[in-house]
Amino acid sequence: MVALRPSTSPKLFGRLAPLSALLLLGSYWVAAPWFIARSETWHRVITFVPRTAYMMAIGLVMAAVSSLPDQPVVAGSALVMIWILHVSGALREPASFAYERLRGRLTWAAALQVAAMCCGTVGAVCLIRSLPVPGRYEPAVFTACISVVVGLVVTSGKVFVRVRKLATELDARAQKLERCLTRLSRGAVADRRPLRDAAEDAWDDLHRTLRNKVETGFHQYGTFVLPTERLRTLEALVMEAITNPGAPASREAIARLTVLRAACAPKIDTAA
Repeated sequence: MVALRPSTSPKLFGRLAPLSALLLLGSYWVAAPWFIARSETWHRVITFVPRTAYMMAIGLVMAAVSSLPDQPVVAGSALVMIWILHVSGALREPASFAYERLRGRLTWAAALQVAAMCCGTVGAVCLIRSLPVPGRYEPAVFTACISVVVGLVVTSGKVFVRVRKLATELDARAQKLERCLTRLSRGAVADRRPLRDAAEDAWDDLHRTLRNKVETGFHQYGTFVLPTERLRTLEALVMEAITNPGAPASREAIARLTVLRAACAPKIDTAA
């Protein structure tokens, strides 16, 4: 904080910056054991802290809107910056408690995506309207801005429809795999080969769906349904359940699939 003060000289900043980095590393080294020893409730609260960055972004939106009439360039730049932060993944969803927070991801991912698109669109319109455009091109620029806003409305609706479709597919395919594992556990030994094949096919369908992003079709950015490490763990658990029917892995896999379906239940829309 001292290094970033406007009155700090470049020489002093050069000395304080490495010290700040060392202090940050030292604080992490001290805080990590304390964090590991906390209860599950503490872990949920602390790992939710990155989401407060979105609250700071809301403050930036309010500041941009307040300066919109007088300083459209500043306001437009701030709004576009929020969109860039969202697309670049600088504000990431915590990967902990992946199953417990899935319902929240299905709710907030689409809302935050639409909010970021609104910020980017309004910011771009502000920057375009502030350009020194000759008078004869004013109608064309105005028409282009209106077209962009209409496109934003249509795209926003598609984002929410995508989330409902994804939740519906997840519920259907998780239910199919859950039933296949149950039948495999209860079936006769002689009938296990076709039941294993059916369970493997059901897992392949579910695995492909789980690899989608919640609010966008681009795999480069967006909110995961399950983080990569949790998806690998679930895959190993399901494969173990298929190989050894009735084992504890089978019951645990069914329990996780039940949690997955419960998170998707409020978003199911077969008509989407």
